[in-house]
Amino acid sequence: MIKMVDKDSLKLKEKMRKKRPDFLVKESKFSARVKSRWRFPRGKHSKVRQMHKGRQAMPSPGYGMPKEIKGLHKSGLEMVVVHNSKGLEALDAGKQGALIGSTVGQKKKLELLKLAKSKKITVLNVKDVNAQVEEIQKSFEKRTESRKKRQIELTKKEEEKKKKAEEKKKKDEEEKAKAKEAEKADSGEGAKSEKEEQKEMIEKTMTKRQ
Repeated sequence: MIKMVDKDSLKLKEKMRKKRPDFLVKESKFSARVKSRWRFPRGKHSKVRQMHKGRQAMPSPGYGMPKEIKGLHKSGLEMVVVHNSKGLEALDAGKQGALIGSTVGQKKKLELLKLAKSKKITVLNVKDVNAQVEEIQKSFEKRTESRKKRQIELTKKEEEKKKKAEEKKKKDEEEKAKAKEAEKADSGEGAKSEKEEQKEMIEKTMTKRQ
Protein backbone atom coordinates (compact mmCIF):
# COMPACT_ATOMS: atom_id res chain seq x y z
CA MET A 1 0.00 0.00 0.00
CA ILE A 2 2.67 2.50 1.08
CA LYS A 3 6.34 2.36 0.17
CA MET A 4 8.05 3.98 3.17
CA VAL A 5 5.94 2.72 6.11
CA ASP A 6 5.55 -0.89 7.18
CA LYS A 7 2.02 -2.34 7.55
CA ASP A 8 2.87 -3.97 10.90
CA SER A 9 3.90 -0.62 12.39
CA LEU A 10 0.57 0.88 11.25
CA LYS A 11 -1.32 -1.97 12.94
CA LEU A 12 0.74 -1.38 16.09
CA LYS A 13 -0.12 2.32 15.97
CA GLU A 14 -3.85 1.52 15.78
CA LYS A 15 -3.59 -0.88 18.75
CA MET A 16 -1.69 1.68 20.83
CA ARG A 17 -4.17 4.40 19.94
CA LYS A 18 -7.06 2.26 21.21
CA LYS A 19 -5.27 1.48 24.49
CA ARG A 20 -4.13 5.06 25.15
CA PRO A 21 -6.38 6.91 27.66
CA ASP A 22 -7.73 10.45 27.27
CA PHE A 23 -5.44 12.83 29.16
CA LEU A 24 -7.67 15.41 30.84
CA VAL A 25 -7.61 17.75 33.83
CA LYS A 26 -9.16 15.86 36.75
CA GLU A 27 -11.67 18.62 37.59
CA SER A 28 -13.01 18.75 33.99
CA LYS A 29 -15.13 15.66 34.71
CA PHE A 30 -16.82 17.26 37.72
CA SER A 31 -16.92 21.01 36.97
CA ALA A 32 -18.37 22.70 33.87
CA ARG A 33 -16.06 25.70 34.39
CA VAL A 34 -12.93 23.62 33.74
CA LYS A 35 -12.28 22.84 30.06
CA SER A 36 -11.74 19.23 28.96
CA ARG A 37 -8.01 19.54 28.19
CA TRP A 38 -4.71 18.44 29.68
CA ARG A 39 -2.77 20.58 32.17
CA PHE A 40 0.04 19.26 34.37
CA PRO A 41 -1.18 18.96 38.01
CA ARG A 42 0.81 21.41 40.19
CA GLY A 43 -0.89 20.84 43.54
CA LYS A 44 1.35 20.05 46.52
CA HIS A 45 -0.68 16.97 47.49
CA SER A 46 -2.02 16.08 44.02
CA LYS A 47 -2.64 12.32 43.80
CA VAL A 48 -2.38 12.45 39.99
CA ARG A 49 1.06 14.12 40.12
CA GLN A 50 2.23 11.65 42.79
CA MET A 51 0.92 8.84 40.53
CA HIS A 52 -1.18 7.08 43.16
CA LYS A 53 -2.73 3.78 42.13
CA GLY A 54 -6.25 4.07 40.69
CA ARG A 55 -5.80 7.74 39.78
CA GLN A 56 -5.88 9.30 36.33
CA ALA A 57 -2.95 8.51 34.02
CA MET A 58 -0.45 11.20 33.04
CA PRO A 59 1.23 11.50 29.63
CA SER A 60 4.51 9.59 29.54
CA PRO A 61 6.96 8.39 26.83
CA GLY A 62 5.45 4.89 26.95
CA TYR A 63 2.24 6.12 25.35
CA GLY A 64 4.13 7.59 22.37
CA MET A 65 4.07 6.17 18.85
CA PRO A 66 7.07 4.63 17.06
CA LYS A 67 9.35 7.26 15.53
CA GLU A 68 8.85 6.18 11.91
CA ILE A 69 5.04 6.57 12.05
CA LYS A 70 4.76 9.47 14.51
CA GLY A 71 2.57 12.28 13.13
CA LEU A 72 1.40 10.23 10.13
CA HIS A 73 -2.18 9.48 9.09
CA LYS A 74 -3.59 6.02 9.87
CA SER A 75 -3.12 5.18 6.17
CA GLY A 76 0.63 5.84 6.59
CA LEU A 77 0.72 9.03 4.53
CA GLU A 78 2.20 12.31 5.69
CA MET A 79 -0.59 14.90 6.22
CA VAL A 80 -0.08 18.13 4.26
CA VAL A 81 -2.58 21.01 4.42
CA VAL A 82 -3.36 22.36 0.93
CA HIS A 83 -5.02 25.68 0.02
CA ASN A 84 -4.34 25.96 -3.74
CA SER A 85 -3.38 23.97 -6.85
CA LYS A 86 0.36 24.77 -6.47
CA GLY A 87 0.45 23.13 -3.04
CA LEU A 88 -1.39 20.08 -4.38
CA GLU A 89 0.91 19.68 -7.40
CA ALA A 90 3.97 19.77 -5.11
CA LEU A 91 2.83 16.63 -3.20
CA ASP A 92 4.33 13.17 -3.64
CA ALA A 93 1.35 10.84 -4.17
CA GLY A 94 3.21 7.80 -2.74
CA LYS A 95 4.28 9.39 0.56
CA GLN A 96 1.97 12.37 1.17
CA GLY A 97 -1.78 12.93 1.44
CA ALA A 98 -3.69 16.19 1.01
CA LEU A 99 -5.78 17.88 3.69
CA ILE A 100 -7.93 20.60 2.08
CA GLY A 101 -7.88 23.69 4.31
CA SER A 102 -11.04 24.70 6.19
CA THR A 103 -10.88 28.25 4.73
CA VAL A 104 -11.00 27.01 1.12
CA GLY A 105 -14.28 27.88 -0.63
CA GLN A 106 -16.52 25.46 -2.52
CA LYS A 107 -15.42 26.64 -5.99
CA LYS A 108 -11.71 26.16 -5.28
CA LYS A 109 -12.42 22.93 -3.40
CA LEU A 110 -14.07 21.50 -6.52
CA GLU A 111 -10.97 22.39 -8.60
CA LEU A 112 -8.64 20.79 -6.01
CA LEU A 113 -10.70 17.58 -5.83
CA LYS A 114 -10.71 17.23 -9.63
CA LEU A 115 -6.95 17.85 -9.76
CA ALA A 116 -6.32 15.33 -6.95
CA LYS A 117 -8.44 12.76 -8.79
CA SER A 118 -6.50 13.26 -12.04
CA LYS A 119 -3.09 13.06 -10.27
CA LYS A 120 -4.21 10.14 -8.02
CA ILE A 121 -3.46 12.03 -4.80
CA THR A 122 -5.40 10.83 -1.76
CA VAL A 123 -7.49 13.51 -0.03
CA LEU A 124 -7.44 12.54 3.65
CA ASN A 125 -10.31 14.73 4.90
CA VAL A 126 -12.78 13.63 2.18
CA LYS A 127 -14.29 10.12 2.36
CA ASP A 128 -15.51 9.83 -1.25
CA VAL A 129 -14.06 12.32 -3.77
CA ASN A 130 -16.59 11.51 -6.54
CA ALA A 131 -19.57 11.92 -4.20
CA GLN A 132 -18.17 15.21 -2.88
CA VAL A 133 -17.65 16.54 -6.44
CA GLU A 134 -21.25 15.63 -7.37
CA GLU A 135 -22.59 17.26 -4.20
CA ILE A 136 -20.72 20.53 -4.85
CA GLN A 137 -21.85 20.60 -8.51
CA LYS A 138 -25.49 20.08 -7.46
CA SER A 139 -25.22 22.91 -4.92
CA PHE A 140 -23.86 25.20 -7.68
CA GLU A 141 -26.76 24.24 -9.99
CA LYS A 142 -29.28 25.01 -7.22
CA ARG A 143 -27.61 28.38 -6.64
CA THR A 144 -27.81 29.33 -10.33
CA GLU A 145 -31.50 28.32 -10.46
CA SER A 146 -32.32 30.35 -7.35
CA ARG A 147 -30.45 33.36 -8.80
CA LYS A 148 -32.41 33.10 -12.06
CA LYS A 149 -35.69 32.94 -10.13
CA ARG A 150 -34.69 36.02 -8.12
CA GLN A 151 -33.82 37.94 -11.29
CA ILE A 152 -37.17 37.01 -12.88
CA GLU A 153 -39.03 38.15 -9.74
CA LEU A 154 -37.08 41.42 -9.68
CA THR A 155 -37.81 42.14 -13.35
CA LYS A 156 -41.52 41.43 -12.76
CA LYS A 157 -41.58 43.80 -9.79
CA GLU A 158 -39.82 46.53 -11.80
CA GLU A 159 -42.31 46.13 -14.68
CA GLU A 160 -45.24 46.35 -12.24
CA LYS A 161 -43.75 49.51 -10.70
CA LYS A 162 -43.33 51.07 -14.18
CA LYS A 163 -46.94 50.21 -15.10
CA LYS A 164 -48.25 51.72 -11.87
CA ALA A 165 -46.18 54.88 -12.44
CA GLU A 166 -47.51 55.22 -16.02
CA GLU A 167 -51.12 54.73 -14.84
CA LYS A 168 -50.61 57.35 -12.14
CA LYS A 169 -49.19 59.78 -14.73
CA LYS A 170 -52.19 59.26 -17.01
CA LYS A 171 -54.61 59.82 -14.12
CA ASP A 172 -52.78 63.00 -13.08
CA GLU A 173 -52.83 64.32 -16.67
CA GLU A 174 -56.56 63.57 -17.01
CA GLU A 175 -57.30 65.30 -13.70
CA LYS A 176 -55.26 68.35 -14.78
CA ALA A 177 -57.11 68.51 -18.13
CA LYS A 178 -60.47 68.31 -16.35
CA ALA A 179 -59.44 71.05 -13.92
CA LYS A 180 -58.37 73.31 -16.83
CA GLU A 181 -61.70 72.77 -18.62
CA ALA A 182 -63.59 73.58 -15.42
CA GLU A 183 -61.55 76.77 -14.98
CA LYS A 184 -62.27 77.83 -18.58
CA ALA A 185 -65.99 77.21 -18.11
CA ASP A 186 -66.00 79.22 -14.87
CA SER A 187 -64.12 82.11 -16.50
CA GLY A 188 -66.61 82.16 -19.48
CA GLU A 189 -69.62 82.29 -17.15
CA GLY A 190 -67.99 85.08 -15.15
CA ALA A 191 -67.38 87.13 -18.29
CA LYS A 192 -71.02 86.66 -19.38
CA SER A 193 -72.38 87.79 -16.01
CA GLU A 194 -70.17 90.91 -16.10
CA LYS A 195 -71.49 91.82 -19.59
CA GLU A 196 -75.08 91.37 -18.43
CA GLU A 197 -74.49 93.61 -15.42
CA GLN A 198 -73.00 96.31 -17.69
CA LYS A 199 -76.05 96.09 -19.99
CA GLU A 200 -78.39 96.43 -17.03
CA MET A 201 -76.48 99.48 -15.80
CA ILE A 202 -76.68 101.11 -19.25
CA GLU A 203 -80.40 100.41 -19.46
CA LYS A 204 -80.96 101.92 -16.02
CA THR A 205 -79.05 105.07 -16.92
CA MET A 206 -81.02 105.38 -20.16
CA THR A 207 -84.34 105.11 -18.32
CA LYS A 208 -83.25 107.76 -15.79
CA ARG A 209 -82.31 110.22 -18.57
CA GLN A 210 -85.69 109.76 -20.26
